[in-house]
Amino acid sequence: MKSLLYWRKSMINGAKTVPVIVAMDGACMFSMRDAAGVPVFSVPAPQAAVRFTSMGTMVVTADGRKYDVLGVGASLSPSPSPWQLADMAAGGGGGTDPTGLGRAGSAGAAMSGAGGLGAVAGAAGGAAMMFAYYQGLDAIKAWQEALPKAGATVQKSSMKAGLYVSLGVVAAVVIGLVVALSLK
Repeated sequence: MKSLLYWRKSMINGAKTVPVIVAMDGACMFSMRDAAGVPVFSVPAPQAAVRFTSMGTMVVTADGRKYDVLGVGASLSPSPSPWQLADMAAGGGGGTDPTGLGRAGSAGAAMSGAGGLGAVAGAAGGAAMMFAYYQGLDAIKAWQEALPKAGATVQKSSMKAGLYVSLGVVAAVVIGLVVALSLK
């Protein structure tokens, strides 16, 4: 199993949410590699402790260190490296976007303004951002199912908080569109 995911190194600086390859081989070695292919950690799955949050973060504790792993990068995240793209293209399914376009929507959201066109761009950006979030969440959910089978200590979550946030965002976008169109 292999996924292109994002390691959140900082809660404040989105540029420090970087793409990583998270993988587990047939011998149940659970690993995370950076943009150059260098292992961040590589442990037998039974030596990993993993907690899944309600927002879909996979908090991995390996070799005594914690790593926040996300299904989608921040708008400031670097693109996946050529090595990562090649590694994902070589095979392995985790449900994430191997092109690294999981940050889609940030440009549309940035273009949104007070006008009708800006509102439409904001709505399109918001929809793309929600699609990317759920695509990444599917990959995280796959790990939530695979890791216990490999012997990792896992605390599961329903990961429904993101759904409620998304519904709130959709409601805000719809209200914004209605207001923008009524002002014309």
